[in-house]
Amino acid sequence: MARMKSKVVVLTLAIASSAASGQAEDDLLGTDDIAEAIVSMTRPVWTGPRTPGPAEVTRPSDASITIRSTSALLAVHGGPGVAPKTMGRVMEALEYARSQLETMGWPSPVPDADLGGGPELDLYLSPARLPTAAHSDGAVWWTYLDRASAFAVIDPETPNQAIEACVTAAYAEALLLSMDPAEARAWRRATAAWLTWVLTGRFGCEDAVWEQQAEPYRSWVRGGAAEGAGGALLLAYLSARHDDGDWRFVRDAWELSSQRTWEGDGLRAEPDLWAAIETSVERSGDRLLDNIEELAVLRWFVGRGKSKSVLIAAIDSDAQVPASRHLKRLPTRASATIALRPFGSAYLILEGSAWTPGESLRAWMRGEYGVRWSFVAVQLDENGTELRRIAAPHTGPTPTAYIPIELDSRTRQVLFVVTNLSSRLPDADEPEVNQRSFELIVDRAEN
Repeated sequence: MARMKSKVVVLTLAIASSAASGQAEDDLLGTDDIAEAIVSMTRPVWTGPRTPGPAEVTRPSDASITIRSTSALLAVHGGPGVAPKTMGRVMEALEYARSQLETMGWPSPVPDADLGGGPELDLYLSPARLPTAAHSDGAVWWTYLDRASAFAVIDPETPNQAIEACVTAAYAEALLLSMDPAEARAWRRATAAWLTWVLTGRFGCEDAVWEQQAEPYRSWVRGGAAEGAGGALLLAYLSARHDDGDWRFVRDAWELSSQRTWEGDGLRAEPDLWAAIETSVERSGDRLLDNIEELAVLRWFVGRGKSKSVLIAAIDSDAQVPASRHLKRLPTRASATIALRPFGSAYLILEGSAWTPGESLRAWMRGEYGVRWSFVAVQLDENGTELRRIAAPHTGPTPTAYIPIELDSRTRQVLFVVTNLSSRLPDADEPEVNQRSFELIVDRAEN
């Protein structure tokens, strides 16, 4: 302890001596720089990944009409030609979205320093053709956690039947951009689409879940349909599985991933929402990869058979996942028609005409190296309803899996679901590099 004190004294005297000398010589030694260097050596420095702060976007300048809410800090700005009736309908949808999200525990966007003419959150209906979304005025530095000033824009030509969903999605994106400007835009899109579905029954302004279902090889977020909005189905599933009717799971994950950048350029990029979700799932005693596998099977039953899942029953029956192959003979071999992206899936159907009653089957999946794989076989009856399911253990370094299948007498089809589980947790800020293909082999079991 004595030695430590002596070092501090020597360092202090050295600074004082330098300061005195600097006063005499116009601070030639740069004592301010020395002091700053000492402080920087004693404070923590973030060495993890960083992401750029939100880009500043110029607000539309052609607004000719503005209406302000009498019940909340909200303003709607209309450009030339926007009908007052449309303005009123947009305000009604905006007030509803804000009140419902606040009831669900989501925070309000931070104030924008009257950039829209007042303290309100501003939504613009402008022919300036900014895309329907949330946009940022830049980071806000007076808050403890990283925050940003944001505003929303929707197309003034939005059809009447879509106004409620488009306004809700745009407001939710603005809220999320304000809440965590470091999070990837794809996650904002996915979360806003999910929240819009909760409030309006429609998955965002584009209803992107239909496209996500039509192309199941996609990733859930980074490569999701409509710039990530298709990932709303993943969030809907996680909420249904882990919530107790209070919609807290997704909100808590966003709060867990929110952070504070105290030095340096850009914003802290970890933990991100993927990491927060994985942590939340594991603390519940569950595993994220098991959730991904379960959703891969469940999404097949949208519009097919009878599912016990309330979520699947609530999704429009038109949003069906297609089968990439229909297999009609044994033995048979089939390869992926499109490489699967991380957490993407493929669906292959073996028709009942390929086997005779009383037979058993065996199936192998061989995937490309570098990722883990999920392999599931589901027996379906004549109505497409699940009878039995068997899943192989997730693959390790050797990407092969085997499933023995004892056929039920009622089985009319066997559905094979193959999912790319990636080699690591995805990162919505990084390009996808783990696309992989696979091969499926099915044969009769030897008696």
